[in-house]
Amino acid sequence: MQPVELLYESLRRLAVEDPREARKTFLLLFDSGGSILEQFLGQISSPADGRLRHLVASALRNNRDKERLAPYLIAWNEIETDEFAKRAIAAALDGVKTQSSAQTALAQEVARLTTAIGRETAQRERLNRELEIAREVQEHLFPQRLPPVPGLDYFGHCRPAREVGGDYYDFLELPGGRLGIAIGDVSGKGVGAALMMASLEASLRALAPVVEDPADLMALVNRLVYQASSANRYATLFYADYDPATRRLTYVNAGHNPPIVVRNRGGECQVLRLETGGPVIGLLSEGYQRGVFNLEPGDLVVLFTDGVSESMNVRDEEWGEERLIELAKVCHGLTVQEGMRRILAAAQAFAAGAPQHDDMTLVVLRIA
Repeated sequence: MQPVELLYESLRRLAVEDPREARKTFLLLFDSGGSILEQFLGQISSPADGRLRHLVASALRNNRDKERLAPYLIAWNEIETDEFAKRAIAAALDGVKTQSSAQTALAQEVARLTTAIGRETAQRERLNRELEIAREVQEHLFPQRLPPVPGLDYFGHCRPAREVGGDYYDFLELPGGRLGIAIGDVSGKGVGAALMMASLEASLRALAPVVEDPADLMALVNRLVYQASSANRYATLFYADYDPATRRLTYVNAGHNPPIVVRNRGGECQVLRLETGGPVIGLLSEGYQRGVFNLEPGDLVVLFTDGVSESMNVRDEEWGEERLIELAKVCHGLTVQEGMRRILAAAQAFAAGAPQHDDMTLVVLRIA
């Protein structure tokens, strides 16, 4: 037997295209009985389901069949607006053995509740389908290819806490062989955060190729988001312009977790942070300061959102940036994909199955 959602859609289509085949299919379902039949009848709840209600009422073969579905027929008779469906339901009820007023009232209440549950279930399933589509669309907003950059190994990954999220990362192909690197975290969760994330991404992708100075770029993006978003919406954002010819990273940190640079000096790991910038995006109409950092061969750069560093265990303890930094040191000699895998695995192991309420995004760069 098909899942009830597929069965519902199939019969809805057949009721229009091939009523005879629809009747045959419904009677097979009816004779099999069980919970699938109850779930299917509960799904038939919207005004647009008149053809399905007509199909059910006209397919019943005898009074025994009609009495079996009497609660649904009674409930449908109260709400039906389609003339043909209403006639079929009335004809089916006309053959049902007369019940006491108490039995009738009980049947109506049972059918009303079943139909209401079916309507709510159908609405929830439609919402889930829409969220699944939104998740697929958002996945395609993340980089689908990595522009080749001489002497740079890099990778990024986002793990949303829900179907859609507000974390953002991007790699932008810039003039002169340069690479734009972005990571951000929109306030809030769900669809609202995802919409702001898409707006932020569109602004960066449109402006980054034509505005060379990251401070000017961030000021323009901030102005656009500030004008378009509500007062309680903002985003932390780190954006950097990497020039492989000079290994120079020119960046702006707009209220984001300062990325970690791990550098090996004489066998010891030195940890540096990229903090220069200004306020978060979309909250204040202010300017930004540009930071410049000269990377060296072997440097490992870890960009992250607070969903990684603030991963929580069942005792409401945070994994914390110190653990992240220590693990980044261990990952210094690994490939970026392996380093990323270990960091995310360590954050998840610390959480030990506790539900996470924030997206986890990580970008790792290594200078050859």
